[in-house]
Amino acid sequence: MKYLDIFNFSKYSFDGIKSYENVILYLNRHWFVMFGKFLAFGLLLIVPFVIYAVFGEAIVSMGIDNLFWLIVSIYFLFWWNSLFYAITMYLLDSWIVIDHRIIDSEQKGFFSRTVSELSLSRIQDISTHIVGPLTTILDFGDLEIQTAGAEPKFVFKEIPGPNAVKSKIMVAHNEFVSMHKGDVEVHEGIGKGLM
Repeated sequence: MKYLDIFNFSKYSFDGIKSYENVILYLNRHWFVMFGKFLAFGLLLIVPFVIYAVFGEAIVSMGIDNLFWLIVSIYFLFWWNSLFYAITMYLLDSWIVIDHRIIDSEQKGFFSRTVSELSLSRIQDISTHIVGPLTTILDFGDLEIQTAGAEPKFVFKEIPGPNAVKSKIMVAHNEFVSMHKGDVEVHEGIGKGLM
């Protein structure tokens, strides 16, 4: 993973961070999400070799071995493109918790990204969803932030330690509310912003 450091987060790696803001958390999906995809890609990698091992003599005797390897080359081109796409989506889907706001950056394709922002004062409720024994053992799941108003929920998908993340966001929210008492009105749930 050292060679993928160009994709890693630094405090200056996104537009719009203000000089007075401090990054609390930078999150990507849990490693196991990518592990499952790597396993599938590993199995797909050996398919042409298994086909050749089983049908190799027939392929050679029919004189279509050059055609077979051309098809295998095209297959590997699509395989590599799909692997690169999966890695890119994994690394570029990110959630950043700053001491004033939360940024949700969702990569939807090579050339399509959605970036949403939520002020900490707008947080009304936070819930976590960990479903299944494997996600419970490995401690990953979804975290949903309900916002004040008509805005959609912020969903952190398949993140590691969602309960710990929830606690850190709640602490950041409470600190933000206490620092901006005149700007934020607290209601049921965590708080309702006036900003």
